[in-house]
Amino acid sequence: MFSSEGSGVESEMLFTTVGVKDSLVERVVANIQQLIVDGQLAPGTRLPPERELAERIGVSRTALREAVRILVARGLLETRHGVGTVVREVGSDQFLEPLNLLLQLRDISIDQLHQVRLILEIGIVKLAAANATEEDLMELRSILDAMGEKLEDIPVFVGLDDDYHRALARATHNPLLEVLAESIGSIMHAVRLKVHQFTLIYAMAIPDHWKILAAVAARDPQAAADAMQRHLDNARRFQEEYLALERVVQPVAD
Repeated sequence: MFSSEGSGVESEMLFTTVGVKDSLVERVVANIQQLIVDGQLAPGTRLPPERELAERIGVSRTALREAVRILVARGLLETRHGVGTVVREVGSDQFLEPLNLLLQLRDISIDQLHQVRLILEIGIVKLAAANATEEDLMELRSILDAMGEKLEDIPVFVGLDDDYHRALARATHNPLLEVLAESIGSIMHAVRLKVHQFTLIYAMAIPDHWKILAAVAARDPQAAADAMQRHLDNARRFQEEYLALERVVQPVAD
């Protein structure tokens, strides 16, 4: 039905005229967006030239141009020099960017972050215990082995900690959970960088992670949930200690 990147849409019947009851721009956006969602406009498909597409849909070129601008902003279309307007491959990063920006702009407290982690990460490990493959378990073990070798390198250790929680989310085999887990990843990375300055946290973090993995590997959702609960409670305690220390220790003036 469609051609690959670089050639146009072949079906004359794909795009239909839109009515005038609602905003023409909104209706054009909805029309093209639905074709993308339904898979009728595959990634890499080049839309017809502006004049031709506007005539097909039955709107002005101005309205079509505005609709395309909105769809480009949503990450569904992109304009390529010398090619035209092309359907984008939709990835999780297109949804994470605005969500991460919102989280950073809002005044999110440690308590609120902890509440979200309890709901999200306990649910993740329970589902991972049911759905994880041997490949998932091997990846988790590999990450934990690497963490044990990087105790002296805080940035690398924290990056591996991030990887561990992302791997747990992937082990659910639920792409929406992966996106939701990733949405708080940048905030958790910053928190972990600060908290991991406490050397005592390593004596807690690595054993906690192994216990979670053992429960997931044993296909025991409740044990996995209990292990994650203990881990998050331990992490919250270190976060509280860090904040208390941060309030007491003031920078020395020059």
